[in-house]
Amino acid sequence: MSSVVVLSPDQPVLHRGRRATFLHMSRGEAIIRYWGGSHAVSVPPQALSLPPAKSAASRPHLAAHDEPIARELAARDLPPDQPAA
Repeated sequence: MSSVVVLSPDQPVLHRGRRATFLHMSRGEAIIRYWGGSHAVSVPPQALSLPPAKSAASRPHLAAHDEPIARELAARDLPPDQPAA
């Protein structure tokens, strides 16, 4: 059974192991641009694959720069006469 892949413009793809960006479809061919390249090329859409998904476990969870961290939230909720730990 074959899998169905839906491609959208500017989506990262792999073609023969090379990283590329999918641009659009034209006359049954996928139009891509290899990363670092300036020219678009046409390839059979079945020759494209999606890059492996990045694992969330491999990246630490970080708060956004404007998001308070737990210590700041705890200090905010303490009564004014108690020092933060």
